[in-house]
Amino acid sequence: MAISRRQFLRRSALGAAAMTLGPRLRWLPGTGVGWAACAGDAIVVFVQLGGGNDGINTVYPIAGPERAKYETFRPTLKLPKNGGEFDPDFVAQLGNASVLSLGTNPNGSDYALHPAMSALHGVWTAGRLAVVTGVHYPFADHSHFRSEVIWYTADPLGTGGQGWFGRFLDHGGCFGATDVPGVVLGGDLTPMFTPTGTSLLAFRRLSELRFPASGDVAAKQAAFQALYDASNDVDPALFPELVALGNTGVAAVQKMQDYYLSGGAVGKVEALLVDAEGGYDADNDLVYPSPLNPSTNPLLAGNDLARDLKHVAATIRADVGARFFHVQTGGFDSHSQQERGFYHSFLLQGVSEAVAAFHGEVSQSVTLPGGYTGYQTGDVSPRVVVVVFSEFGRTIRQNAPGINAGTDHAAPSVVLVTGGAVAGGQYGAYPLLDDPGENDDDLRMTFDFRDVFGTVLTRHLGVAEADVGPGPGKILPATPEVDPLGNSYTSFTPIPFLP
Repeated sequence: MAISRRQFLRRSALGAAAMTLGPRLRWLPGTGVGWAACAGDAIVVFVQLGGGNDGINTVYPIAGPERAKYETFRPTLKLPKNGGEFDPDFVAQLGNASVLSLGTNPNGSDYALHPAMSALHGVWTAGRLAVVTGVHYPFADHSHFRSEVIWYTADPLGTGGQGWFGRFLDHGGCFGATDVPGVVLGGDLTPMFTPTGTSLLAFRRLSELRFPASGDVAAKQAAFQALYDASNDVDPALFPELVALGNTGVAAVQKMQDYYLSGGAVGKVEALLVDAEGGYDADNDLVYPSPLNPSTNPLLAGNDLARDLKHVAATIRADVGARFFHVQTGGFDSHSQQERGFYHSFLLQGVSEAVAAFHGEVSQSVTLPGGYTGYQTGDVSPRVVVVVFSEFGRTIRQNAPGINAGTDHAAPSVVLVTGGAVAGGQYGAYPLLDDPGENDDDLRMTFDFRDVFGTVLTRHLGVAEADVGPGPGKILPATPEVDPLGNSYTSFTPIPFLP
């Protein structure tokens, strides 16, 4: 059947999929393991704080026995316990002079959210922010690279392999090889999502999603389409690589044109991020009033995390089939001068403003300009869960006096979870500062990270607990070997931040 030039333009970025030019859309072989349940229309957004976020200052004690220990261990880095202790420069630069109380933790001390995180505290006040304390894994590893691999695979003793969310994407036959259920903002596929039997899309800006060729682009696209079609039809037992190539190409043709169109046309996602002249730029506002628009919240201007979450929101609203997302923001490796110029405070303010604005965006109903059809315009927040994590926390004690004070690689940290179905609150006893873990500057673990993952899988994505595992052939691996602190992982226990 003949295809018009306009249709070709709507099918941009074909070659990028297979040739790894521009965006990276890949079909990757999975395990072939199947589970019983599918994910319905649930949405999950992972927000990774790269570098090892200081969880002890993200959620910190303001009263009770832990406050005195905190002040002893962090004489320079300690945060205020009441309004009278705020640094005037902090107030002037970050705009808050209030302790953001979270109430009493099960360990008996009172805790607060970092005072730069007032926007996210508003989500707490609304009952939609869960603070999960002391999250890590047995046999803690203090290497960035190794700890990230462990978080991605959920396997503290393994050497890598399939990402735990990649195993989920393969479950139950929910997603086929030509589906594109996952999107990674940032340009590189996260190992958490791979390898999998589905296709995945990774980009920094929508404008990367274009066919990497000049001249008669339509003819070249037609040639690639013919190759993909032919590859997709061969015997997968004899030519698995060709079938993989064909599946990737089919996914590109069927899905990628929904994101961005070159040559004057506009893709469905792109259409939500164009200016008055119809031009796309990654920093544009959404075309409707939104808490994620920098014109509404100047604190979001230049905030890369907010920009990425704005693209996540546009993808969700455009209803193009993607429901699982990963975004990352860095700079949290604060070995020295952690609060010089309020460095860590500004990092956390950026996270707070971006995540709170995203929660506000998906919680609202929107009115689109004339001519927009086929979009999700209602409150989608009950379908959305956002998980904010970092590969490890920081040391209990600051590592230098005065302005040079920083913190080093440690083990457990806090995980923050938001969403319209999230039951807000503090979950778990915050680890005691004077009862360290295997290293004398690491907190002890309260929750194994697999219980956090499993709660999202079972209570949001509909996977049966028996299929979550842990164990061989399950989504989550087991860790039967006991670490020096007596920690292992042989059974899954849900955490009630999701009902």
